[in-house]
Amino acid sequence: MKRFTIVLMTFVLASAGLRQASAGDREWATAGKVLTGVVAGAVIANALEPRPACVYTPTYAYAPAYSYAPPPPPVVYAPAPTVVYAPAPVVYAPAPVVVYSPPPVVYAPAPVVVYRPAYCPPPLLSIHFGFGGHQHRHGHR
Repeated sequence: MKRFTIVLMTFVLASAGLRQASAGDREWATAGKVLTGVVAGAVIANALEPRPACVYTPTYAYAPAYSYAPPPPPVVYAPAPTVVYAPAPVVYAPAPVVVYSPPPVVYAPAPVVVYRPAYCPPPLLSIHFGFGGHQHRHGHR
């Protein structure tokens, strides 16, 4: 109960100097102040908590008892059977006859060049001359 009272009094004293926030008045700054107050309250509450008493009771484990036994008897393997392969009979055959025929010749059609005739617009000739406030122009396409 003492701790709750101390934390409550700390919050009351800390919030006494704060002004009231209104909508649109630097909301993020107000939110930061509120979060800072919450963190400060948690730190003060943890500082006032009594430390837990450490009780350490060691646990002992003992190794199992060893027993000695005679070694196992040796393993005797049966000999592998002897395998005898009979030689394969030799057969002589004449070489196969290969007849070569060239592949058929296929001719591609001659290439066709398709193009659009070039378009050259007639040159534009324009002559400007003048003096004073009067100008005379000749131009044609």
